[in-house]
Amino acid sequence: METLLDPKLDYIFKKIFGTEEGKPQLISLLNALLKGQPHIKELTLNNPEIDKILEDDKSSRLDIKATGDDGTLFDIEIQCKKSGEIPARAVHYMANLFPQAIHAGDKYSKAKVISIWILGENVTKRQNAINNAYMTFEKDDKDPFERLTDSARIIFVELEKFNPKNADMQDLLTGWLSFLKNPAFMDNSFFQDIHVKAAMETLQYVSSDKVVRQIYDARLKTLNDRNSDMTIAREEGRQEGLEEGLAEGALQKAIETAKNLLLMQLSIEQIAQATGLSVDEIEQLK
Repeated sequence: METLLDPKLDYIFKKIFGTEEGKPQLISLLNALLKGQPHIKELTLNNPEIDKILEDDKSSRLDIKATGDDGTLFDIEIQCKKSGEIPARAVHYMANLFPQAIHAGDKYSKAKVISIWILGENVTKRQNAINNAYMTFEKDDKDPFERLTDSARIIFVELEKFNPKNADMQDLLTGWLSFLKNPAFMDNSFFQDIHVKAAMETLQYVSSDKVVRQIYDARLKTLNDRNSDMTIAREEGRQEGLEEGLAEGALQKAIETAKNLLLMQLSIEQIAQATGLSVDEIEQLK
């Protein structure tokens, strides 16, 4: 039997969850994570195609975008290894999704975006494996801690912190996290669920496909090389042109994010904190 491929690699994750055939498994995974807030009955995949994967393809992002039956827009990102400032990137990605969630004549309050980051390595200092992040008002001497809006939500799933021995073995979410962390050693009781069983069968099938394995190896090498290049550029100060290009690109992303957050009617101070732009720069965007 072939060694199972890692479902945390974006290419394999999309093979399992990001196709029409895998949509029931994606719905099951999302409902286990969301715990009824909201509950998804049906999904429309917005990018079901799997992009061309080549070793020299440095820009391809194999995320999954889907729209729930209540109109919620989902963006599911999968990362084997820590690469870049993921919490900051998550805010940028989520903000840039809002124009897709608002249609002509809609109220701003109707737009709902949930960004889910499934991570093979830790990116926060929080102790739990799953953490929900919202935009909030800070607590002060006059007002309590308060959620600003439910329209924008980021869920961080840090699989390194997940220990099935300390989890509820009757919980479907435990089964899904076990599958994503290490499918070869998950408890067989979870295969009683038809969707977990189907996901494992798909993983076994693609793991036995020689072409898929070749693409998997090339994709893994591309991601490792990209992370290595970023580390060298940061730690040794090399590739000054690359650094300047990254800085310019980050500035443009910050500007686009700020524009989208202005549409969401956030305060200038909150937008400044989220994007790193100055108050004056945001005033000019208005």
